[in-house]
Amino acid sequence: MGAGRDLFGRRKDGVEVPVEIGLNPVRTPQAVFILAAVVDITERKKSEERFRLAVEAAPNAMIMVGGDGRIVLANLQAEKLFGYSQAELLGNPIEMLVPVAARGRHERYRADYSRAPESRAMGGDRELFGRRKDGSEVAVEIGLNPIKSGEETLVLAAILDITERREMQRRLAQSEALAAVGSMAAILAHEIRNPLGSIVMAARSLDRPDLNAEERATISGVLSDESQRLNRTLQDFLQYARPREPKLAVSDLNALVKETVAALQADAGLAGRVSIELRLDPGLRSFRHDPDQVRQVLWNLILNGIQAVDGEGRLEVSTSVENGSASLRVADSGAGIEPAALAKVFDPFFTTKKKGTGLGLAICRRIVAAHGGSIAADNPSGGGARFTVLLPL
Repeated sequence: MGAGRDLFGRRKDGVEVPVEIGLNPVRTPQAVFILAAVVDITERKKSEERFRLAVEAAPNAMIMVGGDGRIVLANLQAEKLFGYSQAELLGNPIEMLVPVAARGRHERYRADYSRAPESRAMGGDRELFGRRKDGSEVAVEIGLNPIKSGEETLVLAAILDITERREMQRRLAQSEALAAVGSMAAILAHEIRNPLGSIVMAARSLDRPDLNAEERATISGVLSDESQRLNRTLQDFLQYARPREPKLAVSDLNALVKETVAALQADAGLAGRVSIELRLDPGLRSFRHDPDQVRQVLWNLILNGIQAVDGEGRLEVSTSVENGSASLRVADSGAGIEPAALAKVFDPFFTTKKKGTGLGLAICRRIVAAHGGSIAADNPSGGGARFTVLLPL
């Protein structure tokens, strides 16, 4: 009886009591009677009022939505956040508070949630925005809580305006970026200053009239070596600062390893007296990766290994399949990596070498991460250092 309306009964003493009434016709030979089942809902009304007061007193916007997606409850904070009065909100679809471009998706998300309601944050890793009455959008976080009411499941949404937090995060990121730029500039200046100083001194020496042929050749060698060093520093810096996206193509990693190692062994000046052993998994099938970038990673790891054994020792380069990933390992027979340095070897500008920008391994990590993979360093029990690259198959 009175669906949608508040019903009251009147006692003998004149006091009114909130009730729910169910009507049932009873047909008899004499007449049709109406059987009314009357339930006193005083306690329920008190509970609902306490709940309403709690929602109203909440510091965040609170909106309750019925199974049909329409708003059945909104507190004062919701009015303040979205600019609508309570009368404008009640009975309207919740999509009125969703940005226009996202409304179609939101209806699908709501339907999915209604099939398996649970208390959780809304949106997962997505950025969420609400739409105000004036059409502007506000960054929000939303927590969803299902509430069973009779046969219907209502959803209470706690909505938090995170505009200020986003602005603080933006400023913090900007400050960190500026600090990083300052640090990079200082290190780059240091790395440039040394070879540049050598070049300037060598260039001045060329003006000496008493230079013999041997001294002139030595100075020319200094100019060439330091110019190349300067060029490598700038190339590493630019590659780290402006990485390119991987150009994925189906490629054979084993073939790439063979080609790279063969090219390196052909250059005695690079390989020295280092023995490079290959252990390639024949079961590793071709998969999508950027051959040029992966070759650069392998080249850097092998050169690091050659430097670690001081041009005379042993390297092992291996491939395998591990848990759905292609594994590429480079292990050397050197002294290993200091425990304190293990956690820093992939940090930009960190190096244990006398010469070097400390960007080689940082570039490797960035390339591998862009492929959705990982790279790690450790000191195996047999000695030396080992680098492991995992690329998704």
